[in-house]
Amino acid sequence: MESEEAQKALNLALKHDGNGDTAAAIKWAKKSIAIYSTPSAEALLIRLEKSGASGSAASSSFASASTSKEGLRARSTASANGSTSASTPSSAPKREYTQAHVEVVTKVKRAGGDFYKVLGVEKTVDDGGIKKAYRKLALQLHPDKNGAPGADEAFKTVSKAFTILSDKDKRAAYDRFGGDPDNRYSSAGAAASGAGSRFGGGGMRGTPFRGGMYGDEIDPQDLFNMFFGGGMGNAGFGGTTFTFGGPGGRTQYYRQARPGGTRNAQTPQPQNAGILLQILPLIILGLFSLLTYAPALFSTPDPNFEWQPTGLYRTQRMTPQHNVAYYVNDRQFNSHPIVTGEKSRADLASFENRVESAYKQAMYGSCQRAREWQERRLASTRGFMGIGSDPEAAKRIKNEVIDSCERLKAFGIHM
Repeated sequence: MESEEAQKALNLALKHDGNGDTAAAIKWAKKSIAIYSTPSAEALLIRLEKSGASGSAASSSFASASTSKEGLRARSTASANGSTSASTPSSAPKREYTQAHVEVVTKVKRAGGDFYKVLGVEKTVDDGGIKKAYRKLALQLHPDKNGAPGADEAFKTVSKAFTILSDKDKRAAYDRFGGDPDNRYSSAGAAASGAGSRFGGGGMRGTPFRGGMYGDEIDPQDLFNMFFGGGMGNAGFGGTTFTFGGPGGRTQYYRQARPGGTRNAQTPQPQNAGILLQILPLIILGLFSLLTYAPALFSTPDPNFEWQPTGLYRTQRMTPQHNVAYYVNDRQFNSHPIVTGEKSRADLASFENRVESAYKQAMYGSCQRAREWQERRLASTRGFMGIGSDPEAAKRIKNEVIDSCERLKAFGIHM
């Protein structure tokens, strides 16, 4: 049969191709096509005339894929019917990207958990600089723009960094304790959700950490839409963002088309009604703020104190339950209502319980930071796959005693 003779000629062409004899391989490939044209012979001839011999390894691989008589008949039949069979399974189209896209993804990944490095700004940056840096990176990493591997995760990381650094309280917690203020298990998150206290130069103040402009969690795409006024094609829109209720609160974004933009097909509302709708969230926000601070308006703030003696706070006191030392201004403290009031004994006991809670939170944050630093140093002693490891250094690091962690044991906390 012609197909069998054509296959024999093709096998000889493959044999000469494997031996590196290009001229002979071309000769037998042409003979195979002249006897009975097959896709395999035509593909071999095209490759030989374009690239030359491929060597024995490639040739044997090619031969193993094309020597089956049944496969030859099937391909011949498909060719006769004018149809083409796919030699490789179809795959989904890949997202395009450039070297610049890869570089910006790599830069964000190398920043790790440092939100300032993620945005590429200094710690002294103002709100305007944070917004400018986020705008630039968000446009470079948006899934519709950047198809590089890891771009989606980098986009989420940049959005997370912006939500933390654009919020005054979360940024202060991050600067002081490190870690993610939205994560209750991090040092910053523990400080934000624990005693509800913030430490400053003037001692303890009862101002709780509040949820940021975007609440505790927000989808990066929603953040992008709020920041840019819609999707990738809606950059011509502006708007106002209102947040209700602090942590876990609901964020509502109101958009208003700029002059010359696409008009909504709906009937426009009267002007007065539109103004009322715009200021109504501000009225509701003001009412929520009053409710939040109502307890502070009708209660006496705690006296200021420090953990270490200073020129103003030098009188030492000890809490009765855990013997926590703190320092107060003697004259200010003894004239405070918790000391001079009718319920001074109960008020003083409650105050010192709050002092111990604040101390516990401070020690927790310090211990966690020390443990994280200890883990990083331990990782450096393991070497690469055991090569260059230092067991003695690892043992010394593990045996280190961390003072803040030891103090937490008195509260029943072991880290």
